[in-house]
Amino acid sequence: MKSFEPDVRALAAALHDGVALCFALFAATLLLDVDGLTTEELRTLFAGFAIAVPIQLTINFLFGVYQGIWRYTSLPDIQRIVFSVLCGSVCISMALFMLGLDQRLTYREYVLYPLFLVALMSISRMAFRSFKEWSLYGRGGEQGAPVIIMGAGDAAVGLVKELSRSHEWRVVGFLDDDEKKRGRLLHGVRVLGPLDDLQRYAQRLKLRHAIIAMPSVPYKVRRRVVEICKRARVAVMTVPTLNNVMAGKGSPRIRKVAVEDLMKREPVTLDDAGLHSLLTGQVVMLTGAGGSIGSELCRQIAAFQPSMLVLFEMNEYAIYRVDEQLRELFPEIPVASVVGDIKNARRVNQVMHQYSPALVFHAAAYKHVPLMEEANAWEAVRNNVLGTYVVARAAIDCGVQKFVFISTDKAVNPTNVMGATKRLAEMVCQALQADAGNSTRFEMVRFGNVLGSAGSVIPKFQEQIDRGGPVTVTHPEMVRYFMSIPEAAQLVLQAGCMGLGGEIFVMDMGEPVKIVDLARDMIRLSELSENEIRIVYTGLRPGEKLFEELLADDEHTRPTPHPKLRIAKAREVNTGWIDGLLDWLNQDRIPGDSEVRRDLKRWVPEFHSQVRPRLTSIPGAKTL
Repeated sequence: MKSFEPDVRALAAALHDGVALCFALFAATLLLDVDGLTTEELRTLFAGFAIAVPIQLTINFLFGVYQGIWRYTSLPDIQRIVFSVLCGSVCISMALFMLGLDQRLTYREYVLYPLFLVALMSISRMAFRSFKEWSLYGRGGEQGAPVIIMGAGDAAVGLVKELSRSHEWRVVGFLDDDEKKRGRLLHGVRVLGPLDDLQRYAQRLKLRHAIIAMPSVPYKVRRRVVEICKRARVAVMTVPTLNNVMAGKGSPRIRKVAVEDLMKREPVTLDDAGLHSLLTGQVVMLTGAGGSIGSELCRQIAAFQPSMLVLFEMNEYAIYRVDEQLRELFPEIPVASVVGDIKNARRVNQVMHQYSPALVFHAAAYKHVPLMEEANAWEAVRNNVLGTYVVARAAIDCGVQKFVFISTDKAVNPTNVMGATKRLAEMVCQALQADAGNSTRFEMVRFGNVLGSAGSVIPKFQEQIDRGGPVTVTHPEMVRYFMSIPEAAQLVLQAGCMGLGGEIFVMDMGEPVKIVDLARDMIRLSELSENEIRIVYTGLRPGEKLFEELLADDEHTRPTPHPKLRIAKAREVNTGWIDGLLDWLNQDRIPGDSEVRRDLKRWVPEFHSQVRPRLTSIPGAKTL
């Protein structure tokens, strides 16, 4: 019976519309006939009903009028009704004319009757919706905590409609700087004044919360609104951006303002057609699939419907979480989750030959600068350089069409081991690309710090704030380039789509951000002050720079068709030196950190270590 319910509802709606048509035609005829209707005229009119009702109901069905649900009637449903009735009135008039049943009908009836019918069909549906909402949500608009909405645009309208169904919130007004909107009503809620009036209304209305409903405004406006909320002593929240809604990460739901909302980042425009041709129907392999960038790449690639995703990751729990998420979000896409080490050539080759990927995105790497600088330098070299060579060599042997290597801004004039290993890994890809016998195309993508990624500064600051401080910043003048995880993944895909082979793509990272300003923003967004959470400067760590270099200027890069991507003019590399590099990487001994830094200087001449060699503090320690 449950499967039959939609047909019953459609039949009931059609019966309602048929009765409405008869009433509309009868009312139009009776209203315009001052002498009344004779028995013969009534008989002719009823015969007209028998012709008009099937025609109109058929056209309603063709226009999709009965596919809508009355409880959710909206403007598109009313538009379908209008078009259906107009088309139906034309068809009905032609049918009645051909059958000779239109003697008493003039053009006035044919104008008035469609108006009556549209009104009856629309009003009944809207009345049903209003009744259902009242019965479900009652008088929820008079309950809940008072909240004011900052902004009175489309996002604000959608938000107030959503919150009207909630017993948790009660919208008491809008604030907007557009003078034309002052005093107007939006869904029964008044636009009270400009944004700067928040403090006055917060005191008058006893507000404790404000919601920013301006997802598309520039970051400077968002920062200003956050400052206004701070001065008014109200908690500030926001709605998701359009990109987040499209990515399935939001609806009209509200959330706390994040530090990403206060940064100057313009939305990324992707070449969807090019990405579809690159990814749709292809087997795509990702190394480091459980990491911050790797997992986001998995989600974004899955949206382009590849034939299979092959996830390669050493961390068992990380790959488990990504696998579960992908199977939930994209159940139609086969996923192969493989646990393995990128330095294990046998395992990598086995996986490549088993699944035959057309594209490989290589995101696996050790990336934590201080950790790789002390006591782990050789592991960083082996993982980041030898691991890249192993995966790239397997890709060539298996006929992979394109290999995209995820690099970093720290590879530019590196001052630390991690950056030097990434530059050396770039050189490996360049050398393999230079081999004329290789059909695989290699692309490299550099970007800076990613907001919220594992090991990044934002989770660290948040933990320190949650513990009550202090927040530790290495230097008051330290600046970094930041982008969000989705933005970084989108630009990696775009670069992979554009590359012809051998290019090093540099991302437009926007304006650099002072780390201390980032810390202050996070303290402010936690509704605390620097009196409550102190900021302490700890000094630069080994291998750290005050400023990161991206080489994103005209002198060292050339433009691409995409405004946020440029191609770096990097030093060319020959294939011959790889054999010597492999001998060094595969040596039987484990060199010490100072020796690793010395040898890296030989392979990467632009590497200038900032770490001074020092003796080990363990008596009798020696290099293996």
